[in-house]
Amino acid sequence: MWSSLTSSVSNLAGYGAQSASPKPGDVPNAGEPVKSAASLCKDGNYYSDLTTSDLEWTIAATASTETQTFYCINDQGHFGYVQLIHSNLGIWGTPASVQMTARFRGEGVNKFFSINLTNFVLSADKRSASTNLMSINMSPDGQKFTIQVTNPPDLIVSLTFERTAKGYKIGEGKSFFGDGYVSHKFWPACKVSGMMIVEGKAHDMAGEGTFVHAIQGMRPHLVASKWSYVDFSGKNSETSTKAKLSLIQFTTPDYYGSATVTQGSLVLNGDLVAVAVDNKTEFVKTEFDEETGYNPPTEVNYVWEGKTLEGAKPFKAVLNVKPKGLCQKVDLLAEIPWALRKIVSTFVAKPIIYQWYDEASAVITVGEAEHKVAGHVYHEATFVM
Repeated sequence: MWSSLTSSVSNLAGYGAQSASPKPGDVPNAGEPVKSAASLCKDGNYYSDLTTSDLEWTIAATASTETQTFYCINDQGHFGYVQLIHSNLGIWGTPASVQMTARFRGEGVNKFFSINLTNFVLSADKRSASTNLMSINMSPDGQKFTIQVTNPPDLIVSLTFERTAKGYKIGEGKSFFGDGYVSHKFWPACKVSGMMIVEGKAHDMAGEGTFVHAIQGMRPHLVASKWSYVDFSGKNSETSTKAKLSLIQFTTPDYYGSATVTQGSLVLNGDLVAVAVDNKTEFVKTEFDEETGYNPPTEVNYVWEGKTLEGAKPFKAVLNVKPKGLCQKVDLLAEIPWALRKIVSTFVAKPIIYQWYDEASAVITVGEAEHKVAGHVYHEATFVM
């Protein structure tokens, strides 16, 4: 998030600054409207099937940041994610950078990892990748990923993500603006098995997961002024109805019209019921943070709205969260590679990403049916001063 590009350190380093005044030539095609993935769809048919070729690494020679991110909420309600980031500045003589970020939250542990990697190698079919410390391998049938991290004693990961609901993209999966594009492709529901060993302690990660393959195919400081990412998993204890909600949303800088691009999904009882492009992030209450100078939410509503894939029934989901489980306030400039930091810091004063993991409840209405579910949510909000 790039999560989602939202849910990663590197992806969120691509924020355009509202506080800086770009010089002529810094902003390609400024003033042109954004062509979102949704706006390019015909007849409101936003859903498109994912193929295995959609998940091939592109590794463009021009400026590009590409990520694969694996999020998991295990059966005990603990959270973890692992992400592989490949960044190319598109500047001759400047090598690409490869990085891993990861987090585990639960059992009294709250650890974030950001590790530079080397020896990035793609498989012949470009669907698997390996580095000196991390590998991601897609199964021959394209239904499963195996993720391995070996960085003892701090972090050892062995996870399997098996797709359990349809994967999707919005239209062709790309939103165009400036001199490039942003792309998101999703497995919104996965069965997760395996372990995360954090500082010598093993944590069973059997549970539910979400996978996002994202590409920022443009200069890193021109993408957006803010991002949101949401990954919720919940259940109705009386009816045993299970629900998963995912959301990625970003707003372009003012020189690209301050346009909001949003996409999300609803999974009910293991089936992808809907994808949505009319979503909102509503800060109900905020509180000034003296440490950062921002006003993060103390209560937020994430709203999904659209029509179901089958039968075109209207649906709406409202996830209410009172953020209390702060994982970290990540200083993005401190985490990204040096060469990228030098470019981004020219345009961005102080980008901060708030990462939370909270208990939350959602009200989901599909046609005449209403589902009230309670569970856990990992969510992010990024601010640029």
